[in-house]
Amino acid sequence: MVWDIPRTSWGKGNILFWMLSTWFGANLLVQAFWMGMYGTPLDANILFASIGPFAWVIVVLEIILWSILLMYAFRHSILRIITQHEHQTDSRAAELV
Repeated sequence: MVWDIPRTSWGKGNILFWMLSTWFGANLLVQAFWMGMYGTPLDANILFASIGPFAWVIVVLEIILWSILLMYAFRHSILRIITQHEHQTDSRAAELV
């Protein structure tokens, strides 16, 4: 099997999106497991107590990743709106003189 996937097909936005999607899915699975085992949702205080000071590193990392995704999405949306307005053309056919 030949995998001819060019390097340009995976941009920064795609990689960041899949990283955050994986992170979000893992959080959902952990929450479902915890609720199945103990019957109550996983509380942030329990999480911080069990992981210790490393929990703050994880929180900061997650905030940074979500912030980057939001900035990328906002920038991408603004650029798309700007380029849409620049390339508008008249759809009428040219008239012969």
